[in-house]
Amino acid sequence: MTAQPARLDRIRALLAEHDSNALALTPGPSLTYLTGHAFPQGDRLTVLFVPREGRPVAVVPNFEEANWREFVHLDVALFGWDDTTGPAPAFEKAVAALGELDTIAVEPLVLRAAELWRIEQSFPHARIAPGGGLIQALRLAKSEDELAAIREAARIAESALEKLLSLVRVGVTERELAAKLSAFLFEGGGESISFGPIVLSGPNSALPHGVPAPRPVGVGEILLIDFGTSVRGYHCDITRTFVVGAEPDARTREVYEAVRLGNERGKAAAKPGATAHEVHHAAQDHLHKPAFHEFLKHRTGHGLGLDIHEPPSIMDGNHERLAPGTVFTVEPGLYLEGWGGVRIEDDVVITQSSHESLTLFSRDLRVVGRPL
Repeated sequence: MTAQPARLDRIRALLAEHDSNALALTPGPSLTYLTGHAFPQGDRLTVLFVPREGRPVAVVPNFEEANWREFVHLDVALFGWDDTTGPAPAFEKAVAALGELDTIAVEPLVLRAAELWRIEQSFPHARIAPGGGLIQALRLAKSEDELAAIREAARIAESALEKLLSLVRVGVTERELAAKLSAFLFEGGGESISFGPIVLSGPNSALPHGVPAPRPVGVGEILLIDFGTSVRGYHCDITRTFVVGAEPDARTREVYEAVRLGNERGKAAAKPGATAHEVHHAAQDHLHKPAFHEFLKHRTGHGLGLDIHEPPSIMDGNHERLAPGTVFTVEPGLYLEGWGGVRIEDDVVITQSSHESLTLFSRDLRVVGRPL
């Protein structure tokens, strides 16, 4: 991933629109988005100040200065600090370089108290304003390079899933399958385990975000697998649901078909100008019929990119219109405590005229594994 100076210009334009003097970024996806390099968030403070005018200023641990010079292709004034002096002198130099700031935008879900306290101490007269939406607006529309990374991550994930299914047997545990899946993702070229993975069987599959347990998978049980990996920092997120060792019963088929239809309808509604609300209802309305009134439901999806969960939220009441380049999941599900759950999740991008599914793994109900 390489930094794009054009992104810096767009941030400055948005700062002007939001009447903010600067944006303060700390290690995380937005700093990666701007600099093109993923810096770790540790116990030593790192803050990049992007002023509306003038040169960006970064306060960094001294052992990270070489990485900034090597990997960040932006003109940034670096002020390093070490464990002996602490960060205070470096922040004083940053204040002198930046001048007086009236308003500093920050990311409320990323900025830690340690960085916030230091910024407030350094700029006592500045107003700290929520600026998460500012950079999220830039990150919303994905470039072709970003989409290529997500597609590659999806291919790696789907290959790993197919390998895993060949190992499924009645009696194997959820944790064993999760460990194998993680290994296959790395072996296939994935850079990370995006989360989990979530591997749940039988009644455990009724937990939308359950944790794999040392529970053996039983004959005829549902097996739900939700996981992702990343390429060049960009994540995919895929869920498929299977039946293990026996043909599914009528109820499982009914629930599965309803969820599959929801996935299909949600994707069909995904087009330029459609709202997140409309996509949600296309995917979910038929899941609220009497046959499924006892089942738990959740929002249809979430945005995807450098974060595994980012805007937009595909849910009831979100009337944000979807624009080309927006990537999000379509993942309807039905869950019943004590019985199990079904979820089918794809990653889609809004195109100029419709949508493209970035995940291609079959959505047909599939029996995997055989009894021991």
